[in-house]
Amino acid sequence: MASERITTAAGGIVWRNRPGPTRPEPRVEMLVVHRPSYDDWTFPKGKTDPGEALQTTAVREIAEEAGVRVRLGHPLQELSYPISGGTKSVTYWCARATGPDEATPFVPNKEVDEVRWVGVREARKLLTYEHDVELLETFRDLRENQAHRTRTLIVLRHGKAVPRSSDLDDLDRPLTASGTGRAQALVPVLDAYGIRRVVSSPAVRCAQTVEPYAQSISTFLEIDDRISEQTRAAQVQRSITSLLDRKKPVVLSTHRPTLPWVFDALGVDVVDLAPGEGVVVHHRKGVALATEPLI
Repeated sequence: MASERITTAAGGIVWRNRPGPTRPEPRVEMLVVHRPSYDDWTFPKGKTDPGEALQTTAVREIAEEAGVRVRLGHPLQELSYPISGGTKSVTYWCARATGPDEATPFVPNKEVDEVRWVGVREARKLLTYEHDVELLETFRDLRENQAHRTRTLIVLRHGKAVPRSSDLDDLDRPLTASGTGRAQALVPVLDAYGIRRVVSSPAVRCAQTVEPYAQSISTFLEIDDRISEQTRAAQVQRSITSLLDRKKPVVLSTHRPTLPWVFDALGVDVVDLAPGEGVVVHHRKGVALATEPLI
């Protein structure tokens, strides 16, 4: 018996603040798109390209369909539904619009011929599918607690490094070819979360894991001795506290022995990460509200 064909896709509930003339607080608006081939209203999404991470898919598809740049935030549920010849599995995030402005208006394309920025009530009326309405309700619940506007901190274990050797100081051990490949593969995934601060242990293998991304956004690589392999719990706590206070999304690259102290400082469950793997922590006011794997 042939196995069921699973088509993977990703997208998001794209949101922005739109101040009203009489509203003291900004109104949250969401982006819905009309697809002429289906004559439906839905949230922007699309299928993954071969070898593409879901996070990268979500950001790329939103840009291609609706002409809006976003950074991913709090994860939403994964939806599965039958399609011709199998099942479609779509992973969603809260996606904050970061551009473009009014100077670069939406251009209709073969996938989407109209976009609208609407509130919850308008979205509920427009959306064609019940599963999209369920997704909308999840977003609405998050918005009620301001959890749709979390900050992001990504915790990485460094990529695969050359073995320990008496001929090489441990701090100087570089990444292997596979570790270097993983560092390059992380670039579009970290960019999907809008990472703007890059922090690393002083070990070469940790720095090399995030250096390609730092170069891609033309930012400095910050070295923090407090997340080294020769650290203490109190030092890690001080480092994490300072990072949680920053508005800019941040990634930190550290060591397996240090990770339990990092997770403890964040107040999340300890995860045994393989080389090059990570955990995305979505937090607000210093409290972790959601986590997701970065594999």
